[in-house]
Amino acid sequence: MPCPNCASPDVVARAGGLLQPFFVKRVFGIEPPTLASLLPKGIGGGIARLIGAVPVLSRLVEARPLQCEILVCTACDFVCPALAIAETQLLNLYRDYRSQSYNAERVRFEQSYRKIASLVGKSPAEHRARTQHVQAFLSDVPEMSTVREVLDFAGADGRFIPPGLLERCNCTVYDVSEEPPYRSGIRKAAELAELGAFDYIQVCHLLEHVRQPKELMESILPHLAQGGLVYLEVPMEGSQERVERLRAGTEEFPIHEHINLYSKKTLAALVQALGLRAVKMGTAELDLGFCRVTILSAVATVRVAPGGKAAA
Repeated sequence: MPCPNCASPDVVARAGGLLQPFFVKRVFGIEPPTLASLLPKGIGGGIARLIGAVPVLSRLVEARPLQCEILVCTACDFVCPALAIAETQLLNLYRDYRSQSYNAERVRFEQSYRKIASLVGKSPAEHRARTQHVQAFLSDVPEMSTVREVLDFAGADGRFIPPGLLERCNCTVYDVSEEPPYRSGIRKAAELAELGAFDYIQVCHLLEHVRQPKELMESILPHLAQGGLVYLEVPMEGSQERVERLRAGTEEFPIHEHINLYSKKTLAALVQALGLRAVKMGTAELDLGFCRVTILSAVATVRVAPGGKAAA
């Protein structure tokens, strides 16, 4: 298969993918294995009593990741699972997303998630850090002054639209969730085909979650008005050194909510593959209150050919 990020045919499959237990349970609906489950039934039956006597043996009942191959793109360094995961299966991961039932099931497999379950996506510190970053990043882009129609694609309740745009623009959030808009004045839409054209579209922290990022962006860009801007934001989880280790098979790639690995090279390649011109790209480290993250940002516009039409 070609690279889902840049469409290059130069992809290689390598061992090294680790499907995390929560991912396995949610996406495929199967109970991940434990060391105890791999033991003969006669031995496995006494595990509970054994653990009661020797607590350190509790690792025998911890869910284990499943191995899979990964794809590594030679052209753009994109990394993703080499699995045929249906979109309906992947959507299972986001069923009742961030709700009590979601959090309870995730904590079952990841005890450490209990500490941040109520903060992820909802923390005032995260909200402030992310919106301030986007607003500052766009502040020196002259074309932003003419933006009037804003689309936050897959933005849940729209809370991560920069405040400067909320104050002066017509803001729409497209999302299939049932979360109501974060504040009055934000329009919520669930059907992309019903939307018109927008001067500014932001796609934040989505591309690392989907099977076909280039294909997804190609479904969004018809809604970008002539001369409009698209803002992309992803976590920067790939360095040249890490990609080389994954390519060589000397490092494993944990697959959880983030199924794709992005680096500067990868995001730049996506922008180019979409026929866009990068206006600005950069990285930033954000303090979300419960953790620190490094993110990649890009703002781009459709390339214009010498005759004044969008380049093919």
